[in-house]
Amino acid sequence: MNSYFEKMECCAAQASNADEASYTSLIALLGDENWRVRYAAAIALEDRRDPRAIAPLLQALQAEEQAPLFSQPTLEGGAHAGSNIAFSVIFPPGTTDESKEAWRRRGRVMQAICLALGAIGKPSPAVLAALHRYAIAQECDYAVRAAACKALGQLAQPESLPILTQAARDEEWCTGCEARKAIKIIQGKMG
Repeated sequence: MNSYFEKMECCAAQASNADEASYTSLIALLGDENWRVRYAAAIALEDRRDPRAIAPLLQALQAEEQAPLFSQPTLEGGAHAGSNIAFSVIFPPGTTDESKEAWRRRGRVMQAICLALGAIGKPSPAVLAALHRYAIAQECDYAVRAAACKALGQLAQPESLPILTQAARDEEWCTGCEARKAIKIIQGKMG
């Protein structure tokens, strides 16, 4: 397993295996140097829903938070989100390949980890604290905020309502929408 693509394929294959070796391999791949592999490992751990993955997922979130990001470069063209219209990304002169990869990564790994934590369904104080923080963290990519809100809905804890109420006012539509859906789920469970 040399290329990142092979490692990603390994993650996908191990997502449905319940054996210990697959779990151990996925946890190791969650710390891979390539963000695409970390992303695939988080998705595979979401599929497995193994509560033992909570601590490694939280550690991976902290590592992602420490990783450098690169803000949105100028885009040519007027494509809206989800559009198939071609556009070009223009990076400032002198932008390193590492910075370009940081832009490509943005919040994708954090988003996948938040969704995995929600799918596992164990609302520990550490999990809730992380998701509460990301649900309203304006410095995070909107996909991270939206994923945190969705995960909070899956965990359905009443103490999340004040955070979700704040997130429901987010200017970014996906985040606000996921927050409102999570609020409805929690209120429905409260009766």
